[in-house]
Parts: sequence; C-alpha cells; structure tokens
Amino acid sequence: MRRWRSRATLPLLLTLSLPLAPAAPAQADERGSDSGWHTVIGGMRHFTGLTCPDRIGMLSRVRVLTSAADRIAGCVYLATNGISVVVRSHLPGSSAAAARAFDRRYSAAGFKRLAATGAAAAGLSFNTGTTGDRTRCETLWRLTGRRTDYTLWMAYSLPDQGDLVGPLVADFTRQLARAAR
Repeated sequence: MRRWRSRATLPLLLTLSLPLAPAAPAQADERGSDSGWHTVIGGMRHFTGLTCPDRIGMLSRVRVLTSAADRIAGCVYLATNGISVVVRSHLPGSSAAAARAFDRRYSAAGFKRLAATGAAAAGLSFNTGTTGDRTRCETLWRLTGRRTDYTLWMAYSLPDQGDLVGPLVADFTRQLARAAR
C-alpha cells in the first residue's frame, strides 16, 4: 500500500504544478485564430482600434472577424429575437465603395430595394424575404470617422422589429464614436 502512494504522488505533484508554469504565448492567447484581436475588460479590441463590447443593447457579440482586402476587422452580434448585426471597420474613405458593392451584390441576387423609414432610411435596405405578414430586411449603413470608416449591417424583420432598429443603430454609433476618441 505504501508503494502505491509514492507512485501516485508524482502524477499528483505534476498535476498541481503544471498550471503554475508560464504558458507559451500561443497558448496564452485564447483567440489565437482571431488575428489581431485581444481580450479587454468587457469585450475584444483589434490592434487597429476597433473595440467590440461583449454586449451592445440587446445584442451579444458572438464572433470577431479578421481583415480582408476591403475591410480591416469586424464583429458579429446576435439577439435572441433573431436580429443579426455585423460592424466592420474600413480604411478611411472606403465605406462608399463597400456600400456600392453591397448594393450591387444584393441587386444582382434579385433582392428588391426597400423604401425604408426611420433609421433604416439612412442606409441601403433590401427585402430579402417574406413569410406571412413579416418581411425580412437587411440594411447597410455607412459611418465615417476621423481615422476609420465603418459599415453596420443589420438583418431584422418588419413590422415586429422595426422599432428596435433606430435604438440599435444609435447604440453602435455611440460605441464607435467613443472608441474613436
């Protein structure tokens, strides 16, 4: 019995001491595949300055996006009621081209432009489907900052979620303005 205890002691000591050993940099980065992002209190921050809080209004951040040819970084947000939002940062002056590409792609896919009201009227809105009395909409807004442009894309249903669009756009606009300071 005494011999069994001594054999069990070494694995137990290793188990207790390994978590105390310093982690290699790649292991310490819990988001190693999310290039350029690091965790900050209450969210994630990209090295270019885009900060994506864990929550904005009723939305929860579910993913961060890395850079691509026409955009720098972004975040995906979802709400339990089905609203989806993607906020993206772009090089200064390039959000107009991103909006034109959005308009071209959605029109080419056969979606019809929507004559929107309220906050949605300030963006490019498309009807992407109808089920019963509900219309699924996707809207893209361009936001310009001093050092960065942004796009804000939102998918939502009318008429039931129409009143939520304006406050959400305002929440994101405030967040981006705060981050730009």
